[in-house]
Amino acid sequence: MKKILMLITALFLFGCEKTYTVSDFENNKELLDEYNKKCQNGEIDGDSLNCKNVFDALLSIGTPERDPNAWK
Repeated sequence: MKKILMLITALFLFGCEKTYTVSDFENNKELLDEYNKKCQNGEIDGDSLNCKNVFDALLSIGTPERDPNAWK
């Protein structure tokens, strides 16, 4: 029983991913790009809080497709 409990605990702890805020993504283009790719390719569930925050950050700063000077 202890082994099963330890396994479940380990899976829970290692399966958790840090949640970033919209301002974290707005202030770090590399982080934004990394998570945007993960959300688009399905590596992270599109309904996760990080994917929602990536989308909100992209909307708030403007994407390069809509505003070429967004990250200059």
